[in-house]
Amino acid sequence: MITADLAYLYSVSNEYRSIRYDLRNMQALAAALGDPQRAFRSILIAGTNGKGSVAKLLSSMMPEAGLYTSPHLVRLNERISIGGREISDDELNEVFTAVKDAASTAKELLYTPTYFELVTAMAFLYFRDRVKFVVLEVGLGGRLDATNIVTQDVSVITSIGLDHQQFLGTTIEAIAAEKAGIIKSTEPVIIGPSADLPVIRERAGNRLMRGADLRRYPELRPQLLGRHQLENIAVAIRAAECLGISEENIVLGVNTTTWPGRLERFGRFLLDGAHNVAAAGALAAFLGEFHPEGVWVIFGAMADKQFEEMIGILRPHARQFIFTRPKSSRAKHPAELQRLVEGSHAEETVAGAIRYARVNAPEGVTILICGSLYLVGEARPMLE
Repeated sequence: MITADLAYLYSVSNEYRSIRYDLRNMQALAAALGDPQRAFRSILIAGTNGKGSVAKLLSSMMPEAGLYTSPHLVRLNERISIGGREISDDELNEVFTAVKDAASTAKELLYTPTYFELVTAMAFLYFRDRVKFVVLEVGLGGRLDATNIVTQDVSVITSIGLDHQQFLGTTIEAIAAEKAGIIKSTEPVIIGPSADLPVIRERAGNRLMRGADLRRYPELRPQLLGRHQLENIAVAIRAAECLGISEENIVLGVNTTTWPGRLERFGRFLLDGAHNVAAAGALAAFLGEFHPEGVWVIFGAMADKQFEEMIGILRPHARQFIFTRPKSSRAKHPAELQRLVEGSHAEETVAGAIRYARVNAPEGVTILICGSLYLVGEARPMLE
């Protein structure tokens, strides 16, 4: 149940379009709340892809820790949790009211707080009196992300790829520099293979560390699908080692971690939130290994993404494309996507695309839903 006050939060402009890029605003908002981010220790995780998986893995290794991730698939509550328990609607409304009141009285604000600044402040406030440690996933970039007002025990940069170029820069080097902006002065810095870049190495110095050797943990039986997750697991384990987490808890965390919407199966449907070129490549590798027979693909993407390249990467594995769009003003129209693939089909709604696939896909063929987390978030409740 959403109160009238909380409804205001959902009316704020799209979190990417409302980005203003100035950490002083988030610092002022936090100060008006008594700087709740200083009440707990933390690990801060940036990266183009994989940062959510690493955050979830670490959270499973530390069940008493708080977890802050973004975006959500279905409900805002998903972003803020402790030990797998999402913040309740009443708690969400309580912290939102407090943050909104603080925003109305804070004297040092440079502008009205954005959606992501508000939600991040809500998370900090919620965790303040409840946990001693928080796993934080960066929302976008790193240097000027609202989460970057913490002084973390460990920094993680999972991967670097081209995404959100309109905000972060048009080159790998520029994007890497933004991600490297989370690094402070004394903490260990854990990186994935594609984040092993000069600007990050220079910023981290002798504190740079790479993923753990998984052969040291023979009891690992991860539930997360895809070989790319092995890199994420290696990064998460190295971070856990830096935090002094026991081998028993590391193994238990890896073996129990699930991550909704990331190679998640519902019967014949397979959901994956791949929404950029690098993630599409990882998804294609999975399909080539485990679905060489090909799959039917329900695809929708945001208009500002590299959808043509993503479709090209997935095309060798697709027996049929069904193009659709989630309920977002940023979504690419399915008719325009349909023109990119001869013989493909278009449906105006996600529900219509799922119905069409159920009726027309040959028996036994896997139906993949991908291209956007918004698409996966809309489809998932229809399949649960």
